Amino acid sequence: VCHEIADSLPDLTVNTDRLAPEVLITVENFTEDSCAFAEECIGTVDLEGIEGNRRLLRFSTEVINQGQALLEVPLPQFRPDIFEYSACHDHFHYTGFARNELLDASGTLVVTGLKQAFCMEDTDRYYSSPAYSCNDGSDCEFPGISPGWTDLYGNSLDCQWLDITGVPPGDYQLRVIANEGRSFMEESFDNNVSMVPVTIPPL
Repeated sequence: VCHEIADSLPDLTVNTDRLAPEVLITVENFTEDSCAFAEECIGTVDLEGIEGNRRLLRFSTEVINQGQALLEVPLPQFRPDIFEYSACHDHFHYTGFARNELLDASGTLVVTGLKQAFCMEDTDRYYSSPAYSCNDGSDCEFPGISPGWTDLYGNSLDCQWLDITGVPPGDYQLRVIANEGRSFMEESFDNNVSMVPVTIPPL
């Protein structure tokens, strides 16, 4: 969207302090009729309908708007090009909110996944300052992230993970990129990446 050069803009960054301590590894059971399978959040399960276990790297993603303007998110009816409807979850997903990646010690991409964002809203007030409102201004009906506020996706949510089934044990880097598709103008795209070390233990 075009804007005046002097306009204030939002500025997104991923909260590393939330990302690092909320990484956990689980083994969970899925079938081919699960939403996670339908939306490609996990790898292949047995196509004959036999249940399958997947090893997941779960983590929480908290995106902070540290800019001076509201991150305005259009509704699906106005920007159908950046949303897709999930029949399984019965709501729209915004397709470019965050990208999640697992890198090995040499920086090679091992696993990648896309965050299935469906409701960008003010979750927590991050900055305590007169410059930022004490009250949340965005929700699922009027989506966005207000200045000084965060949008939190906890590690218990569906698809808030990377499928690491079959990934060898060892030391890796978890990388999360906010506004990966650059669908929203920001003050800077240079601070949109957060990376933390993770260790995958033997089974």
